[in-house]
Amino acid sequence: MERMLRGGVARLSGRIELDLRVRRTGLQLPHIKGLSDFAASVLHCRSVNTSEIAAVLPRAVKHDDSRYRMLNRWLQNPMIDPLRVMAGFIPELLEQACENGKTAVLMLDQSKVGDGHECLMMSLRLGARAIPLAWRVEKTCGNIGFKGQKPLLDAVLAAIPPDYDILLTADRFYGTAALIGWCQCAGWGYRIRLKGNLTLQHAGGEIITGDIPRFAPQGIEAAELYGSGVLTNIGTLHEKGHPEPWIIAMDGKPTPARVRDYGMRWGIEALFSDFKSRGFGITKTRLQHADRIERLILVLTIAVFFAVSTAMKPDAYTQNYTQKKPTVA
Repeated sequence: MERMLRGGVARLSGRIELDLRVRRTGLQLPHIKGLSDFAASVLHCRSVNTSEIAAVLPRAVKHDDSRYRMLNRWLQNPMIDPLRVMAGFIPELLEQACENGKTAVLMLDQSKVGDGHECLMMSLRLGARAIPLAWRVEKTCGNIGFKGQKPLLDAVLAAIPPDYDILLTADRFYGTAALIGWCQCAGWGYRIRLKGNLTLQHAGGEIITGDIPRFAPQGIEAAELYGSGVLTNIGTLHEKGHPEPWIIAMDGKPTPARVRDYGMRWGIEALFSDFKSRGFGITKTRLQHADRIERLILVLTIAVFFAVSTAMKPDAYTQNYTQKKPTVA
């Protein structure tokens, strides 16, 4: 036990704690200490099994069960709000993603986490990877609709400093008038894939989205979605070897290059893989409450953030650490 308290888990926890202390996360000091310990322990054991995490927690206790109870109390604590915690990271992550005038690419997608639970996640592309910004877990077997998407969108929008260019990418399950209209009101660019069976109003007539690649391969502009009053441009691309074309709603004039922007959303697939079979195995969690799974994802997110940020900018990270300032992701 003494060796564990002095070892790498404890040192990493201390480093994470120092960073969290200077962020506006809404966390009290005991919550910060817990998050730091849990994130460092997750990186060590690479598992979401609470017993495995508890076994390596750098805490001096009389009984091993105490560590397990500490972890469970933290996961159950309603004062720990993942959306508020991540608001303390978003400005820094945006600064990193938008270096040299780049556009920040956000990705919206959903994946299974645990038994019968789905996670809707908004993430930010950094290099070829993705870092979670906000998420929502629901006990459902279907897709989480716009009613569940809007709180995440609003939370991220509120946390983004002004004057950043944002591009939202999303798969065909999110190709709705509600989401496209929200992006337009927020001033975000978007590349959102559409299903092939949607009816559009265009140029005084109707057209099915699946017919656009055949009759208007250059794309169409100012098409109205489902009689909703929401107008959007739509580009298409059917590359050789692919079974079906991409049909992409976008804010700019349709071009092949803008259609290919949609491919940047694949960064979130790598992130989900890290959280699941290739990394922490979150689908094996035995947690049965959505809010506890959301806090578990917060632990994984902080763990991934420190693993990725340290690798991307070690010099800046070390300098900021020694000066007790926030790190640069």
